[in-house]
Amino acid sequence: MALIAEDIKLGLDGRWSLEELSDATRNYVQLYGFAYSLIPDLPQPHHREVDYIYGKFPWRGGYSTVNFFNQLFHQTPPRLRPEVKRIQYASPGFIELTLLLAAATTVAGIVKAVCSSINRANETYRSIQKGAIEHKLAKINLANQELELKKRQIDFCKSSSEEMVKILGLSKVEDVQLERRVQGNPVMKLKILLSVFRRAEPLAEQQNNRKLKVHGEEDRQ
Repeated sequence: MALIAEDIKLGLDGRWSLEELSDATRNYVQLYGFAYSLIPDLPQPHHREVDYIYGKFPWRGGYSTVNFFNQLFHQTPPRLRPEVKRIQYASPGFIELTLLLAAATTVAGIVKAVCSSINRANETYRSIQKGAIEHKLAKINLANQELELKKRQIDFCKSSSEEMVKILGLSKVEDVQLERRVQGNPVMKLKILLSVFRRAEPLAEQQNNRKLKVHGEEDRQ
């Protein structure tokens, strides 16, 4: 697949504060970097760099989360990062972006999936977060190469990840690619999926409220 930048529009409606717009674009950019990392046929040097980013953080707090998404985004070649082509602030309005359509389509799919069952998605997320505390996942240093996990922790992470993959609407190909990126580490996979949800949920709320429309390939005319 040729990695070529194309144009799409993010739909805007209603009134937006500068803070709201900043939060929405930040969440979009971080999801975009994650989506880029799931593309299976990246050039080999990019594959190696993305694998390195997945494996370098201990995932024991906000430092790992923020830097993980920021570094994935900046691993995206500059020519494929979202670039604003045009903005029209009206009712409705839009932000026209030039970006990699494959990554944008994954982001749109994630937001749409969360939109379709927002209440159940939030309930599932809260339930899994509670379980993660009970299983003491926050104390696990994933940078430790001699990581030892108890069976109950592994089983919880695997079943919870399956639920989050469904909520986020990831395809089989994307799930397989994520599994490869985390090298089969169930705790890392779950923590990443929960972090993805925290970035997708605000966009889904705005889309449900008709303030935002995140477009992908199927929305192009």
